[in-house]
Amino acid sequence: MKGYGKILDKLLLGVGLILLVLLWVQFPAEPVKDLHVYNAYTTGSGSDVISKESFLRPDKELSPHQVMRIQLRALQQNDRNDSGVITIFNFSSPVNKMNLGPINHFRLLVREPAYRPMLNFKSYKSGKMVITDNTAYQIVVIAGQDDIETAYLFILAKQKRGPYKGCWMTEGVARMEPEAETHQI
Repeated sequence: MKGYGKILDKLLLGVGLILLVLLWVQFPAEPVKDLHVYNAYTTGSGSDVISKESFLRPDKELSPHQVMRIQLRALQQNDRNDSGVITIFNFSSPVNKMNLGPINHFRLLVREPAYRPMLNFKSYKSGKMVITDNTAYQIVVIAGQDDIETAYLFILAKQKRGPYKGCWMTEGVARMEPEAETHQI
């Protein structure tokens, strides 16, 4: 019986190695970039450019209006790889990212009931952007897939230091709840 144990051990080791090699060949060392389509924008011409190399990131040349347009388009065109959500996360200020946590936590947050209408919405209407010093405020009314309109307040801030110095980034987004109707007695 002991002789069979050693043979069985060697057989199982051989099968394990063969399976390991087969699985090793099946999975690439890096993600395949051709499977992803990410939005990217250039500041010079104002037109869209498709880039499969990276997600869009803040740039000192982008105005607060352009940052809002980029973020809204990213949310509207979010795909199953969450490229839109990742773009929004990239435009979150460092202080905001401390509150949001890592990207995977943020991906869950945007799917909560308060923010779910923002993903792949049908259309939006923007209010007038108010810019005071290094802060910009904009209310956006989004018509979701169910045609229900939801208002959000976007707060952008021009970063004063760090790697994003001079870039407009999102400090926060708040859902604007409709005022409760009151009846006078």
